[in-house]
Amino acid sequence: MKKILLSIVALCCTVVAGAQQTDQISAVLQVEGQTPQVFYGASALKSAIEAAPDKGGVITLSSGQFSPVTINKCVRIYGSGLQTIDSLDVYQSYISGDCTVNLPEEIASPHDIGIEGVYINGNLKVTSAVDGLTLIKSSVKNYDTSAPATRCGIRQSYIREDVKAHQMFIQNSWLGERIYPLNDGSSIVIDHSILRGGNDFRYYDDRFTCRNSILWNSYRASNQTYNFCLSPYNNEFTNNAGCSDNIYNVGESNVFKDASNADYSTARTFELKSPDTYIGSDGTQVGVHGGDFPWNKIPSTPVVKNLKATVSGTNLGVTYQAEVRNQ
Repeated sequence: MKKILLSIVALCCTVVAGAQQTDQISAVLQVEGQTPQVFYGASALKSAIEAAPDKGGVITLSSGQFSPVTINKCVRIYGSGLQTIDSLDVYQSYISGDCTVNLPEEIASPHDIGIEGVYINGNLKVTSAVDGLTLIKSSVKNYDTSAPATRCGIRQSYIREDVKAHQMFIQNSWLGERIYPLNDGSSIVIDHSILRGGNDFRYYDDRFTCRNSILWNSYRASNQTYNFCLSPYNNEFTNNAGCSDNIYNVGESNVFKDASNADYSTARTFELKSPDTYIGSDGTQVGVHGGDFPWNKIPSTPVVKNLKATVSGTNLGVTYQAEVRNQ
């Protein structure tokens, strides 16, 4: 509830500034107990991060294109959406290059950085030790961890290429290419996702656990563990230790309602052709519509309607209706 209230305040500031869907790009920084600050232009996100304290800052973005940034504070960033959906009042917040997480050593853990509702037209790179980093309803090219990062998660997101991680829990996401660990001590769990996986995993010697997901690559390495996963191809799990209850050889045309492939497009919903047949370990359908966080690209920021602003001397009066969208 506290997050929603903060988001409402931030979004109202953004709308008053003319930036829910507008050419006026903005970022609103909120810190509890302080007056919100509004920054404008392509560098607005960068300026908001610079003005934020080491911990506790909440940044709400308008739609529009923002410059690449380095996140060196423990902030939570809420964008307008990873793609524009006019009918749902969702408009894309777009970062035009890499987003790098690089925290100074003096910022103590836990860090709990969050990114939601943003399309990053580059990589999300983690170059320092991080304790707590979550990517939600967003898209990146590669999620590239080069330093130990614990309590990391990806949820309801579109990862266009690779995920390289140390400790990661991936839920209800579309994964384009390779999934591989940072080192032998890494732990990666994938649940209720789609692994498009166009590359041969053997070269990368992947070690991860995957469950309740859809696998679209016909080769699986023997050191990967799969349970309750669906594949259109022949059984590739026979020799994998710990694998059980997988559904295989169903044919490409029998998986999704709308297409005989697992390719991503902005319009696709990835609904199963037989959701009552392909059931996972938790009793819900395999793939992105099962589990705790069914596939949904609507960000958690509320939409503001019937906004009215009046000026009386030095006072600004604002009335509005704020609706939390179906997430």
